[in-house]
Amino acid sequence: MIRSQLRLLCALVVPTLVLTACSGSPADQRPAHPVFDAPVGQQPRQALLETQDSRSARFTQTLTFGSPSGDTVQRSAGRVDFAEGRAAGSIEWSLAPDLPETAKDALLGVRLGPGHAPARTRIAVDRDSVRLRAGEAGYWLTYGGTLEAFGGEASVNALRGSESAFGGTLLEIVSGAQDVKHAEDAEGGRTYEAKLTAYNALRMFSRDLQAELTSNIDPSGTDTPVTLGLAVDADGHIARAEADFTELLDRKDSALAEMTGLHAVMTLNKQGDSPPVMPAPSEPILDAKTAVRAVGDLKRGSCADLATGNRTVDMVVAVPCTQPHDVRVFAHARLGTEYPGDDMAQRKAGEACRRDHLAAPREWRRESADEDEYWYTWPEEDGWGVGGAATASCYIVTRDPVTTTTVAA
Repeated sequence: MIRSQLRLLCALVVPTLVLTACSGSPADQRPAHPVFDAPVGQQPRQALLETQDSRSARFTQTLTFGSPSGDTVQRSAGRVDFAEGRAAGSIEWSLAPDLPETAKDALLGVRLGPGHAPARTRIAVDRDSVRLRAGEAGYWLTYGGTLEAFGGEASVNALRGSESAFGGTLLEIVSGAQDVKHAEDAEGGRTYEAKLTAYNALRMFSRDLQAELTSNIDPSGTDTPVTLGLAVDADGHIARAEADFTELLDRKDSALAEMTGLHAVMTLNKQGDSPPVMPAPSEPILDAKTAVRAVGDLKRGSCADLATGNRTVDMVVAVPCTQPHDVRVFAHARLGTEYPGDDMAQRKAGEACRRDHLAAPREWRRESADEDEYWYTWPEEDGWGVGGAATASCYIVTRDPVTTTTVAA
C-alpha cells in the first residue's frame, strides 16, 4: 500500500519538474532586436523607424555635383527632433570655379538682377511653419500653414521633410530600398547595400531640381539605377547613409548636362542628446503670406529683397525702404495688348524703362549699386492681352549680391 502511494507521488512530481525546466525564466530569453530580427528587406525601413524613435539627432549631409569645372557641394547640417517635428540648421553651397551660369541658376535658384540666390540659408521647421533666413537678411521669413498661395511646386515645400522635419536628406528615400543585402560589422551593427528606383530617389530633391534630372520617373518602373548604402549601429540607429545618383544625370537638355557625378553622404550622431535650438521670439519675423509678392504687384517707389526661398524669379520680399534692401521699383511700364514676339517684347520693355528711369527721382537712382544701371522684366506670351495691357516692371538693384559661393579648385 505504501509502495503504491510512492509510485503515484513520483508520477505526479516528475512531469512537473520537467515542465518547469523547459519553460525557463523570462529574464533568460533573448529579446527580439527591433531591426536585425526583421526580414532583411525590411531592415532599412525598421532602422529608419528606430532612428526616429531616438527622438533627436545631429546630422550633416553633403550633396556633391562633379563636373569638369570641379566639385559643387551643397552642405546641410543641424539638429532634428523627430518626436516634435522640429528642426534647425542651415544649407550652404560652394560652387566650382567656371561653373556655367545656367547650372548656377538651376542649383542656387534664379533671382531678379545680377547674381544668384544666397549661398547660405538658415532653416527652422516646426509642425506649423517653415522659417528661413537667407544670406545677410536681418529677419526670418515665415511660411505658415498651406503653401498653395505660392504654388504647389514651390521650392520652399522641399525644406520640410516627410521622414524628418528637415527636408532634402537621404532619410526621405530609405523606405524605398530594394534588393537589400547586408553584412555585420565588428561593433555589433550592420551595413546594407540596396537599390532605388528613379521615382523613389527623386523624392529628396525639390521639384525644380527634379526637372533637371532624369525623365524616367515611372512609379511602377523596375529599373533601379540608384545605389544606397547604410551603416546601422548596434542599437538599430542609422549612423551613415550614402547614395550614388549619377545615373539620374541623363537629360541632354538639362542645365546640369555637364555634370559627371552626383553623390550624397549623410551622417547622424548624438541621438537623443538635445533638441534643436529654434529662433528666439525676439528675432525679427516677416509673414510670407503678406511679404512675398510678385514684383509687378509692388507700387512705384517700393523696395524689396530678392531671396524668397521659392527659387521663383518674379517673386520678391516686400520690405520698408528705410531698412537695407536689394531693389527699388521705379516704374511699371505699359507695353500694349498684342504679343510682338519675345525679342520685340524685350526691346519695348527696355525702351519704356529707359524713359521712366530718366524721369525717376534722383534720390532713387542714386541708390543704384552700379551708377545709371537699371533692370526690368517683361511678360511672356501668355501675359499679353490678359486683363489689359502687358506691363514691364522697372527697378534698380541697390546692393550687389554677396559673392561667397565660389571656392578654389
